[in-house]
Amino acid sequence: MSRDSTSQRWSSPLTVRSVDPRTKPASALRGLAATLAASFVAISAPLGCSGDDGPETSDATNEATSEGASSEGTTDGASSTGVEPTTAGPVKEDMSGVGAMCSLLQQDCQDGEKCVPFNENGGIFPDGVKCVPETPNADEIGAECLTMGGFGSGEDTCIAGSLCLDLDDDGFATCVEFCQGPSAEEAFCLDPDYTCVELFEPIVPVCFRKCNPLVQDCPSGEGCFMDAPMLGAEGFVCMPLVKNLSPGGGVFPEGCIAMSNCAPGNSCVFAENVPSCQGVYCCTPWCDLDLPDPCPEYEETMSCIPWYPQGEAPPNFENVGICGILP
Repeated sequence: MSRDSTSQRWSSPLTVRSVDPRTKPASALRGLAATLAASFVAISAPLGCSGDDGPETSDATNEATSEGASSEGTTDGASSTGVEPTTAGPVKEDMSGVGAMCSLLQQDCQDGEKCVPFNENGGIFPDGVKCVPETPNADEIGAECLTMGGFGSGEDTCIAGSLCLDLDDDGFATCVEFCQGPSAEEAFCLDPDYTCVELFEPIVPVCFRKCNPLVQDCPSGEGCFMDAPMLGAEGFVCMPLVKNLSPGGGVFPEGCIAMSNCAPGNSCVFAENVPSCQGVYCCTPWCDLDLPDPCPEYEETMSCIPWYPQGEAPPNFENVGICGILP
């Protein structure tokens, strides 16, 4: 297979969009509606490819897959025979829109309170926003934090302007900063080393640090994943890992249902691009186009495929590739 095969785009189970007020992505890939865009994690949920013999899944995983994806890695209505690029769809509904109690972007609650996303029915994934009291001696952005009453409660120990991104719903995570701006279309991060990424739908805009998937230059407990679910995504960001209970923890060709459900150095893509994958999505490693092709060592039919179309890679990312096959 030629390494200049860049005409097809691969889908990943993620409904995350990166936001840049200057240049918006022109296309988006189809993903599992039930998969938390989160994804950063939630963006990632654990899943095995081995059918009845596969690994157990966490409560967060079961909830993430309840609307179409089973714990065996199958999805009602999801095609595993072809991936076609689509034009960008309608702008996602913003949780901070008309009728909301507050704005995540503007943090316009009363003094001593903060605006947070929460689930109105007690579930894990947010579907609304509300004002809650800020915890005394609150944890700073980037610090370890606690959630009270589960991730979907919206109550945690983080300072205003951030949330405890506990997509594993185990009560522990790290404070992640919300994006800022007058609207979702104009959201931004104050630190130029961070990118505004939209999680969930309605959206929760948060700032993730930029990274290089070949270097995996992220803190412990995070991995470097694409900032949008498509081949040629504009960049990569550090996202918290969602535990993958497969024997290898999310390596080739183990199953996954969200981006950060794979081990660092791997990405979650459609089964048709990953030989030996038994589910809808499986993990496969990134590869360096400037080095000898390592992909046949995983599976003889695979090769290192350029991540970006020729001539379209951002500076310093021209050598980014991914192991797989094009159907």
